[in-house]
Amino acid sequence: MTDNNLATTARGDPSVDMLQITIFGQTPVCESLSPSLIEDFFSTETFGLVHIAFLSPFVLRCSHLFDPRATRPWILRHDSEIVELEQALSLQILLHSHSSLLNFKAHLPLRLAVFDLDSTLIRQEVIDELAKSIGMGEAVAEITHRAMHGELDFEQSLRARVALLKGVDAGSVWDHLKQTITFAEGARQLCRALKRLGVKMAVISGGFMTIAEWVAEELGLDYGYANDLQVSPPKPPYPYTFLTGNLQPGSAIVDAAAKENLVLSIAAKNGISLSDTLCVGDGANDLRMLSAVAFGGGQGIAFKAKPNVQKVAPNRLNSASLVDLLFLYGYDENEIGELIKPWGEDIVMPSNDVKYDVVDYLQDVQSEKDCRPIYC
Repeated sequence: MTDNNLATTARGDPSVDMLQITIFGQTPVCESLSPSLIEDFFSTETFGLVHIAFLSPFVLRCSHLFDPRATRPWILRHDSEIVELEQALSLQILLHSHSSLLNFKAHLPLRLAVFDLDSTLIRQEVIDELAKSIGMGEAVAEITHRAMHGELDFEQSLRARVALLKGVDAGSVWDHLKQTITFAEGARQLCRALKRLGVKMAVISGGFMTIAEWVAEELGLDYGYANDLQVSPPKPPYPYTFLTGNLQPGSAIVDAAAKENLVLSIAAKNGISLSDTLCVGDGANDLRMLSAVAFGGGQGIAFKAKPNVQKVAPNRLNSASLVDLLFLYGYDENEIGELIKPWGEDIVMPSNDVKYDVVDYLQDVQSEKDCRPIYC
């Protein structure tokens, strides 16, 4: 059966879905992979590769027919044979299915992107930086140690940390932090690209609202959620506006469950399907929102996450730049280069109508050493 006939047969068949396989290599992937190798590894007697394209010399995208009743991408991703292939060839393999892939569109639909804050959009952990700035670094580290060993849950550890902030100048401490915080590599460029694509964006943090709102403003995000700290006007012994050491009474605590609920709420409020949603985080308290998005057909990505999070997350990517997330939606390096240009520069917007030039999945394209994207 030819590729075109394969695809035509798949459309309208609920037992057939399209699996997107995005492969990131430390060296040009065309040096270590061939279509026949991928075909042999992922195919069954019934289903096979429909399309292969190099999005950059280091990123390969494959479209593959599979039966969604048999398994799910986030389960298949943890298959021991896939893990062994990744380790043997120094690859990262991300799996995702979406019904729109059956239309062979170049770009997957993306309408909502939700990010964790600490160690995701920014390099630092805000509570650690805040503690250091007031000489409480060791005390906070002790609380973190207890939380990691199960002696305190998230709310208990949060309240214990916040209690250490009693009496801190509520104005100068945030000004100091804003000068200390650095954005993660590619954060500004990714958000600029998503804004150009009309994507709604949100940051949801288990940290503090003042920094979340500042980051949202800096990056042009539409929503910012975090924990509210109670602030008191000047009164003895503090001649300045100060933090009371408590969370704002009545405010919701942004823990793992709240993060999940906020993602669902934002999507519903904007009439956006989870299948058109990207969710990115790095910590254990991000797993619920990552999984909720993945189970809804979207992309839940543990980005440069803690090792225990990577083991169970729906998908994970260890990359130098957040911009690389755009590869997961089918954008090639030239399109990404246009999307991340500074504001004010002329750009060529990617066309959503571009369709794949389907490649015979038995053809060996290793001879294409420049690894150019294969598009019509």
